[in-house]
Amino acid sequence: MSLLTRVAALSGLRRNLIDGVTCLTSARFHVGSQAATGSSSSTDPKSDGYGTLVDEVEDVAAIQRYREAKNFRRRVDGRVLLYGKENSSWMETKLDGYVEGALLLLGREGHVYYLVSEDLKQLDLTNDQLIGQLFGEGSWERIMQPLYTQTSDGGLKHVRMTRQQFRSIFTVMRETPQAEGDGQASSQ
Repeated sequence: MSLLTRVAALSGLRRNLIDGVTCLTSARFHVGSQAATGSSSSTDPKSDGYGTLVDEVEDVAAIQRYREAKNFRRRVDGRVLLYGKENSSWMETKLDGYVEGALLLLGREGHVYYLVSEDLKQLDLTNDQLIGQLFGEGSWERIMQPLYTQTSDGGLKHVRMTRQQFRSIFTVMRETPQAEGDGQASSQ
C-alpha cells in the first residue's frame, strides 16, 4: 500500500470518526432538549440510539467488585495497585521500559521489587481481565524478587524510591548478557 493510499485511508477514518462523534453529540442534545420541552417524537426512549448507548455503559459497581475479588485497585490516573495478602499492603505496579515482560512493584516502605515473565513479553496493565487472571490468586507474592543495586564497596543494597521517583522512571533494569548469566534481569 503506497503512502498516498495510507494517508487517504487515515483521512477517511478520521472523517468517519468526526461524523460519528457529531451524530452522537447531536443525539445526546436531542434527548436532552426533548426532556426539557416535554415533547417526544416517539414513546420508545431507544428510538434515537442514545438509549442503546446508555445500556452499553459498563456497570461501575460490577467492575469494582471484580477488582476487589481479584485483589487489585485502579487509581483514577489508571495506575494499578496489587494487594499483597502475605504482607497486608498495597503495591503500586509499573512496567519496566527496557526489559520485556518485567513488572516493577513499589512496596509500602519504598522498596522496589520485580517480576519477570519468560512467557509474556508484553503485559497490558489497562486490561482488568488480564490483571485478574495473572495476579488474582496472589501467587505473584511468592515469586517477586527484591531489586538490588551494587554499591561502590561491592555490596548489595535493596533499591528504595519515593512514589514520585517510581512513577517518573522509565527503566531500572537491564538484561544480563547471555554469556554471563541465564538471561535474568538485574538492576542498573
